[in-house]
Amino acid sequence: MGNLKISGARVGPVITNCYFVWDDEAGKMIVIDPGADAQFLEKCIDETGAFPAAILLTHGHYDHIGALSELRDHYNIPVYVHELEVPMIKDGSLNLGGVRYELKEDDVIIHDGDELDIAGLHIRVIHTPGHTPGGVCYYLKDRGVLFSGDTMFRYSWGRTDFPGGSEDAIMHSIRTKLLPLPEDTVVYPGHEGATVIADERKIHGYRDYTD
Repeated sequence: MGNLKISGARVGPVITNCYFVWDDEAGKMIVIDPGADAQFLEKCIDETGAFPAAILLTHGHYDHIGALSELRDHYNIPVYVHELEVPMIKDGSLNLGGVRYELKEDDVIIHDGDELDIAGLHIRVIHTPGHTPGGVCYYLKDRGVLFSGDTMFRYSWGRTDFPGGSEDAIMHSIRTKLLPLPEDTVVYPGHEGATVIADERKIHGYRDYTD
């Protein structure tokens, strides 16, 4: 196992984080949430020297999939998306931005608890509904990092007033699935800067929650 490399780009009108994640020994990467500006993202990817092996979506809102079709076709790589999020990436009215993506034969439908081995990385899928019905986080346990999409932000969480959103659901997702992760887990959200689980436990009063 080589060193984990994480870089990213902030793109689009609401400044969405697109992440590039790779193991320097494997030489291949995953791309998480290509939100906009495909040519710029391609330039960022090519500068890393690692070749994309897959695109992983945390959810299907337009600001996370705006460059999806172009990157998918440019690199000819599969897209991973939760089964409940498929209608959103296909329907421009559901994803709030008019973006449409039709699944290809080698795209992959994922589910809660799936264990993925891609580009030298072992990734657990954590289904975290609330911001959207099929929102997920990607947990790299052996690397101590979590990519949280719009479920968890630094000292905050994603909006729940969009179609399919639920405040109760997102709080349940955070309390039962994310806060129990090791406190030194570094969280890379869909917007703004990174955080760690230890700090988020303080904000959410983690010890007070019982289920």
